[in-house]
Amino acid sequence: NNSARIRLWLRLNGGLSDYIQSVMLTHSDLEDGDKLAEINPLRKVPAFVTDSGLKLFESFVILGYLEDRFGEGRGRDSSKENIPRLVPGTPDDRAFVQLLVRQHDIYISSPNCTQPHFSHTQGCMYLEAKPSKFTPARRTMPDATVRALKLKELYERLQWYEGNIRGNPYMAGGSISHADITIFPTCVFMEVLLPYVFDWSPIFYETGHFPRLTEWFQTCLKNEHFSSVRKDIYDVLTKQKKDGRFDGVKEVVREHPYLKWKYM
Repeated sequence: NNSARIRLWLRLNGGLSDYIQSVMLTHSDLEDGDKLAEINPLRKVPAFVTDSGLKLFESFVILGYLEDRFGEGRGRDSSKENIPRLVPGTPDDRAFVQLLVRQHDIYISSPNCTQPHFSHTQGCMYLEAKPSKFTPARRTMPDATVRALKLKELYERLQWYEGNIRGNPYMAGGSISHADITIFPTCVFMEVLLPYVFDWSPIFYETGHFPRLTEWFQTCLKNEHFSSVRKDIYDVLTKQKKDGRFDGVKEVVREHPYLKWKYM
């Protein structure tokens, strides 16, 4: 999902294929890819090399670079028509967008530690308790209580977004911003995995729990670029469901019924 925000930014801006080369990697590339490690020693995507040779990682940093270099039609010869302005025009609005982004990046999508068994909050949905072909030993989440607390954190972050986004119709107001393109891909993971793994209600498709987030998510789906990125993620997760990637997590839930797994 951190790479997906970069793909979404590129699709929204358009016309950059002559300036930016994209390379898609598989899970085996992440674990065994020495070339990736040359750019990002943490062996995570996204990773980026500028035309001056500067090696960048962390999606927040890469997105900032792309915005500075190519945002709003900068640095290219093609027409600037229909290129959205993704950075708000006032200090207050820019700060609000950054607050929305940082809530995601710090409390949902980042473990803030590179050591074995430290994982991001969102990992509670898919990282297995035991090593498997999907989850290497160093990324396992063996403690069921930790997993349950990460799930609680995920729910509480959703509550925070529900109470604080502006809507009308996007997260920060009337136009698409970095907040939308950052958080939307992660919400697709939630859309697929929270009902499948933890038996939640169909999040972002019902209005009893998160009506404002549901309205925002459905608005994003009407945009062809958001919809195409959702399809990318949804199709991969659907295949992984069939391949049994999430069976280990479902087993943890079954084996620990005294822990809280269902919030809606």
